[in-house]
Amino acid sequence: MDLQQQSYRAVKFLVFLLAAGVLVADQSQAENPCANGPPVEMNPAECCATPMLVDGSIMMDCYQKYGEQTKKQLKLDGVPRGCCIAECAMNATNMYADGMLKRDDVAKMFMDAMRDKPEWMALVRDATNACFELAASKMEEIEAGAKLEPSFEGEKICHPISGVVLRCMGMMMFAQCPPTVFNDTENCKKLREYGSMCPML
Repeated sequence: MDLQQQSYRAVKFLVFLLAAGVLVADQSQAENPCANGPPVEMNPAECCATPMLVDGSIMMDCYQKYGEQTKKQLKLDGVPRGCCIAECAMNATNMYADGMLKRDDVAKMFMDAMRDKPEWMALVRDATNACFELAASKMEEIEAGAKLEPSFEGEKICHPISGVVLRCMGMMMFAQCPPTVFNDTENCKKLREYGSMCPML
């Protein structure tokens, strides 16, 4: 089996874990491996310099607008809420409209972002397909999240589709970081194991 097939199988396995509910927001703390945060205090970028899928200035602008809200939302139980940072980024790139992402355009944008990073191209291509499949399998939950009412003053409700895809992509890319890029230390291995199950802001 060549490296590309191994990467594809690993991506499909991670999507299986996500779809099977390893990452479920309303599990009790005892059952939820994400409840207490990462097992080590490290910036994921110290372990794997994951390339940006969306222009960095767009992401920074969206994080400044919705970062604090997103941190509050992650502590809420029940149906997962939409990530306004992700929706803001997809809006800014004209990839989102009326609860839908333009799949072909998103895939092209992601691959264009990898143009000078050949070690990431196969992984990003496979992860994009897998993350859209994951979103399709979770559409009932995604639509429920879009219909939620604000739970605190000033909360904006965003459609979850953008966050599901971008969060899935981030988890996939970190978990499958190419060996030539990954910092293979014990702490980084622990963080990668955590990152394969849990979103890291």
